[in-house]
Amino acid sequence: MKVHEMELLVRVAETNSMTLAAHQLHLTPAAVSATVQRVENAIGVRLFERTTRSLHLTDEGRVVIDGCKDVVEMWQRTLDDARGHRTELEGTVHLSAPADTTYELLESVTAELSATHPSLRLVVHAGDAVAHLHREAIDMAIRYGSLQDSSLTARRLAEAPSILVASPGYLKRHGVPERPAQLAEHRCLTLQLSSVPVLSWRLHADEEAHIVDLASPLCGDGYLARRWAVAGMGIALKSLFDVIDDLETGRLIRVLPDYHAESMAIHAVFPSRRFQRARVRALYAAIAPYFARRAAQCERWLEATVRS
Repeated sequence: MKVHEMELLVRVAETNSMTLAAHQLHLTPAAVSATVQRVENAIGVRLFERTTRSLHLTDEGRVVIDGCKDVVEMWQRTLDDARGHRTELEGTVHLSAPADTTYELLESVTAELSATHPSLRLVVHAGDAVAHLHREAIDMAIRYGSLQDSSLTARRLAEAPSILVASPGYLKRHGVPERPAQLAEHRCLTLQLSSVPVLSWRLHADEEAHIVDLASPLCGDGYLARRWAVAGMGIALKSLFDVIDDLETGRLIRVLPDYHAESMAIHAVFPSRRFQRARVRALYAAIAPYFARRAAQCERWLEATVRS
């Protein structure tokens, strides 16, 4: 079995789809299907159970695919070692991140990395929907909050609380709420998570939790919620990480400063493969300092607001 055939089998197994694997490898589904069948005939093992609606590994297939992953990883590592003397990065990296984080932070760092390495192709997927790393061929994703998939590799980048914010103009027109219950009298700007609108906020003060039910006039992704808040359309619950610049310039003001939502850890998440290509490692190395500086900026702001 050849290395490119092993990589094809791994892609099929990870995506549970010959069509998706074909798309990722720039092949036709017929070519992928023919390769799978040829390998199965050659080794005398049925790797996948296939129906018109589903595809999944057989028990024997899991053994073969695990071996293929090891060989593909070793081959990629060998190529990276052989090219280690090169300073120029090449190839394609797919990065997925929330919309607000992309426009606030990643827009500049990805542009700088691209300018430094003209042969590197960065594909940025901006949006709050949680990407399936294998099925969408994502090399790195930025995720907020708890991680649900334990099969992925994650590196912690930062942590910040979520706070309520609004523009000075909105608060002047509609008044400043003094208790969580008063948020029901205000326009609250909410998010969609996995296409489902957020219908309540859970706020904390000391050891006490408050659940605020919402009837939001505007619901969108994190970027839209922040832009609507800056435009004076209502109150938003946002990660301090995303609104720190707006707070420091006065475009936004913290609302109910004694209350906050749970702090959210921010991770860089990678597919379960143990080995990462040089271009993926370079992207992480470029991104991590930006997150560290933003986290320090948030910490200074929090300390200053406590003192005041």
